[in-house]
Amino acid sequence: MKELLEKWGCEFAEAEILPFEDGVWRVQLGRETYILKHRATRSRVWEEYELLNWLTDKGHPISPLIFTKDGAPWAEYQLGIYVLYRYVEGTPGDKLGGYTQSFIDEAAQTLARLHLALAEYEASDAFPVFDVFQETASYAWPSVQAHAAVKFGHGLHALEETLGGELVNPYEALPRQLIHRDFHPGNLVFRDGKVVGILDFDRVRLGVRLFDLGYLATAILSEGFDDPKKRQEWPDVLKRLVAAYDSVAPLTKTEGFALIYIIYLIQLLFTAHFLDLGRTDLADKNLAMLLWIYDQQDFLQPVIENMVASNG
Repeated sequence: MKELLEKWGCEFAEAEILPFEDGVWRVQLGRETYILKHRATRSRVWEEYELLNWLTDKGHPISPLIFTKDGAPWAEYQLGIYVLYRYVEGTPGDKLGGYTQSFIDEAAQTLARLHLALAEYEASDAFPVFDVFQETASYAWPSVQAHAAVKFGHGLHALEETLGGELVNPYEALPRQLIHRDFHPGNLVFRDGKVVGILDFDRVRLGVRLFDLGYLATAILSEGFDDPKKRQEWPDVLKRLVAAYDSVAPLTKTEGFALIYIIYLIQLLFTAHFLDLGRTDLADKNLAMLLWIYDQQDFLQPVIENMVASNG
């Protein structure tokens, strides 16, 4: 790994390298700390580099990719692709010990500010399109439906009718722009109650902006779903996320109507993902989350719609 790090400068020969998580290493060079991350391909690294620098110039808490000695934002080593960026000091959002109202407000408003900036980025066409509805219909739905038929004796027909009857037309009207696509508490670094770092922009895509808000909401639910008290608190968490986001980047009426359905699609994608990995325990958890949220629809949907009813 030292040979790899020297591609960013000979001084890295003296660095200490510690495993951080799968495919990620913490690099300590004197008082400076960096993160080394493996990437599957070099695809869109240049686009990510330019986007991160643009966001940094706009004042967002981003840690840009660092150029190698060869003048590229990545290095090749033993058939792998690696990127390096400065470590952001602070506490990941999922390690704070709970999600307070101030956390919810800060996370949602940070996302809203990020979305406002991403909507202005002129090179957005350089990123692939992510169609969450099409992705769910072609990839997730067949495997989840088959799994549910075996587990429950039915194939989620009521949910299928709900999505097909209620979401198809509104979905086409949802605002589309660049989205983060992995905006969960663990990718937010906090210090003194404020977000000082937004991590992992390698999944940025063009898609409905509502996806990121729904993703954040379901990530919070997932962590507390097995706790009955936290589970029952989640509808209030969702409402506060919506209110905080809407205070910075107003949601459209169509978004207020569609949010619950986008959350269904997210849960279907997660269930299918874990089925593919052979993790039926996590697939079943995400399916249980989906069905539980579905049971809350008659209460949640009108409340969220009313919250954004005055918006255009």
